[in-house]
Order: sequence, then C-alpha cells, then structure tokens
Amino acid sequence: MDLLLGIIQGLTEFLPVSSSGHLTLLSHLLKTDLNAYQTAVLHLGTLVSVVLFAFDGIRRSLRSWRIILNLIVSTIPAGVFGVLFEKQIDQLFSSPRFLPLFFSVTALILMFTRYSSSGEKRMENMSFLDALLVGIAQLFALFPGISRSGITVSSLLFMKYRGEDALQYSFLMSIPVVLGAGILGLEEGNITILAPIFAFLSGLFALYVLSRSVRSGKIWQFSYYCLFVAILSYLVG
Repeated sequence: MDLLLGIIQGLTEFLPVSSSGHLTLLSHLLKTDLNAYQTAVLHLGTLVSVVLFAFDGIRRSLRSWRIILNLIVSTIPAGVFGVLFEKQIDQLFSSPRFLPLFFSVTALILMFTRYSSSGEKRMENMSFLDALLVGIAQLFALFPGISRSGITVSSLLFMKYRGEDALQYSFLMSIPVVLGAGILGLEEGNITILAPIFAFLSGLFALYVLSRSVRSGKIWQFSYYCLFVAILSYLVG
C-alpha cells in the first residue's frame, strides 16, 4: 500500500492532475482512511524532488529580494485559509463527493491555456498584485481534485509570464506550503517512511514530464485526463 500511495503521490503531485484528488479517490476505492495529514506526509517526499529540480529557480530567488517578497505574498492566502478551515478541508478527503466538480474545474482551467498566447514577463519583475493573485489561485488547490501545479502555472500563463518562469515560480511556491503541511503530517499521520521515498522517485519523473509539456505549450492536454477522472469519480462516488 505504501508503494502504491508513494508512486501515485509522486506522479500526480507535479503533473497538473491533483495528487490529493487521486489519493482521495484511491482511499475510497480501497476502503481505507486517508486524511489530509497522511497526504501531507507523502508531500515531504515530493518536496525533496522539487527542491532538487528547482535548484536554478532557488538560486534566482536568492539573488532577488522582489522574488522572495512575492513568494511570501503568494504563500499567505493558502496558509491563512488552511489554518482557519483546517477541519473542513480535512473532511473533504474522507469522501469523493466533490471530486467530479473539482477535477472538472482543473480540466477547464488547463483547457483555457490552449488559447492563451505566451508572454514575456519574468518573475524578477512580478508585481505584488500578480503575486497575490497567483497565491489566491493556489488557495483553491487545498481542495482535493484541484491541481496546485495546474492552477498556479495556468494562472501565471494567463498573466503573460514566460512558460519557464511560470514553471519555476510554481515550484518555488510549493516549497513553503508543502513543508508546512508535511510537518503537521509528521505529528498526526501514520504512513511509513517507504511512501515518501517512492513519492520522491516518481516525483522526479513527473517534474521532467511537466517541464517538457509547459515548454512545448501542451499543458492543456492534461485536461482530457482530468475530465476522465472527473467522470470516473462520479461513477464510483
């Protein structure tokens, strides 16, 4: 079970298909309990993979005070909302009831990127308003079925950022959120160390696939898969 959870977490965390949604659906199909805390522990494995993969972005941010301040701004909405509505969010992980809706939202957002022309804005010149807007977008990824990478990368593309910068900033945004959630998970979760290890390995592969899809302008193709999972979760819900 740990092997399966780790692989699913790693593959779906960075691919724009919602890892939390897949884990919620899986726990329902296998009749096992999987709450937000356990999901957070799995995130620790993928956290290591994103730190390694986004090393260049981390170096860029350390050389720019604006990027660091923007990352703080972008982290606030999800952080505040997660603390205020922690119990309500955790309850969403116990039932696939809302998965069809949330997966459909992810599919729709990804599909719109097909009609969004590439921009030239760079994250070194990001305004505080843009940082806040993408932070609000990340807030919705607290709900299982809405992809964090999908909604943040798409939002930045809609705001006319370069694909590479949208990708790097999304990676950087994930680090404090996943780290904070993972620490909470260590206190209350009961998943063994094997699951995060498998999540790390499969996460590296997913990061490579996501990077290629964003650079080639084909991230929208994942919308078909999200729509398929939305239908599947409706049928089994």
